[in-house]
Amino acid sequence: MSRAESRFGRKGRRGGSRRGQATDSAYTDDYGYDDGYVDEYDYDPEEDFSAEYGHTHTRSDGPGAEDEHGYDDGYEDEYQDGAEQEPGQGRGRGRRARRADKNPGKVSAFSAGAIKRVSVLGERPNQIVYTLAEQSRRKRGTAVLAVLLTAFGLALVLLLGLLTYQFISNDGGQVAETEDGIVAPPEGHTTLTPELYLSEPDREETFGAIDQRDSGAEPMTEDSVFGQTEELELDGVSLQAQQTEVNDSCTSMVWGGDLAQSLLDAECVNAASALYTDSDQEYVAQVTLFDVADSNGAEEVSAALDPSNTDTEAGFVLPRTDEDVAGLNEGYSQATTQVMGHYVAVFWTARQDAEDPGDDSDLATVNVASMNSVQFIYDEVVRNGGGSQEDEE
Repeated sequence: MSRAESRFGRKGRRGGSRRGQATDSAYTDDYGYDDGYVDEYDYDPEEDFSAEYGHTHTRSDGPGAEDEHGYDDGYEDEYQDGAEQEPGQGRGRGRRARRADKNPGKVSAFSAGAIKRVSVLGERPNQIVYTLAEQSRRKRGTAVLAVLLTAFGLALVLLLGLLTYQFISNDGGQVAETEDGIVAPPEGHTTLTPELYLSEPDREETFGAIDQRDSGAEPMTEDSVFGQTEELELDGVSLQAQQTEVNDSCTSMVWGGDLAQSLLDAECVNAASALYTDSDQEYVAQVTLFDVADSNGAEEVSAALDPSNTDTEAGFVLPRTDEDVAGLNEGYSQATTQVMGHYVAVFWTARQDAEDPGDDSDLATVNVASMNSVQFIYDEVVRNGGGSQEDEE
């Protein structure tokens, strides 16, 4: 290669001579730029990328029009202006221009993605966040409400079940309940037992109709037991009720461990008691009535009351008389126990001075007269379809 050729080559690499520059301006090779040429890397700033991301814009297509986000379609990209380079820049400038032309594609793709997100969220993206938070609060509130309603429903079901059970078990009225334990007698109580004691067993032909206590039976009251027997008369002896009482604790009416236990075993629900005196204040009679489950239990209680029964320890009913009355607290007394179906009746009498009556039969008459105080038991027999007027007499 000649020197002239070599030097021409160097000048060409350095940019060439003025003649070379003029030649290059008129010549366009594979790497040069032509005003009307667009290669595969050219970028059109007005090209719409929204369809590529599933978004359809609503902007007008006229030149100079602004879209909904304030972008001007009529702007000119600086990279487009760069396509018309000054003469003499050569191939090196062409390659750099092509590399620069690739960047607008990335910017436009980012801009299209931003346009898509803004279009989906609307003009107020914070409104979406607020809506999601509101929906979350509503869901939590709904869950709490559901828990409260469930708890309320369970409580209502339990309450209805309890009320139903009480209604069925009560049978529309109050049901007597047995006591749980033995009530100890008061300190210093008397341990007097009758010197004359009679026990009469249950008579099936008379009290068979009330052999067992009705499961729905109401407990005894003072009025139901003694309301019609406040005054008693027999063979010239007249007795008046001085005090009456109904106690839910049967064991509080007696002393003696075996007797109290027999009342618990017999399922005694309550006890009624009345204290009678004659008009001359010479005699005293105490009537005690125990309401147990059935006649078998009543027989066991009667056996425990018997002072002569060596199979049980001593025990008897507690006197209801005042301390200033000696009768039933000390001295002589006599008693009769009678099983009347599921009832146990104890008739206990004495002279108020606690003296032995001797041959006087008035005390025996007082004892028999006091037995008329349990008229309501015969009424119960009749209501249950048993007994007769002869039995009551």
